[in-house]
Amino acid sequence: MKTKTKTTETNTSTVEDVTIEKTIKRSSKPKKVVEEDWKDKYYRLYADFDNYKRRAQKEKEELVLNTKTKSLSTILDLDNDLYIAKKNMPDSEGLNLIINKVHTALKSQGIEEIQTDEYDSDLHEVISIIETGESKIIDIVSKGYKINGKPFRYPKIILSK
Repeated sequence: MKTKTKTTETNTSTVEDVTIEKTIKRSSKPKKVVEEDWKDKYYRLYADFDNYKRRAQKEKEELVLNTKTKSLSTILDLDNDLYIAKKNMPDSEGLNLIINKVHTALKSQGIEEIQTDEYDSDLHEVISIIETGESKIIDIVSKGYKINGKPFRYPKIILSK
């Protein structure tokens, strides 16, 4: 059984070229003006697509961050409980080992504690104020955390004034 093969010559012009040529033939505008219109449309479409890619990447990063914060929330609660236990049992060697492991795991995920050495109204949530005459942090009720430098959970403190 013989099969017949038919070879056809392919047109090297693109679909856009054909469309531009048809537009030029139908338009009363000069060829250069029509070509400029097509270039303008191309550049705008390219810019729109580039903006879409950036927006999609940003949304993806935000989704990952939100998922990360939700999943790490329980570990942060555990870290806070360990901090409270350490305040009550400062000499427990086993507790210190567990705390160090939790801190190492948190740092590997880009999570840092918010420092509570000095009061900062933008970073600290004041639960109670005690009048003592000097302005300083008396106690830390709950630790605060940053994820990649952005505050995620604010520390809850007792402040003296």
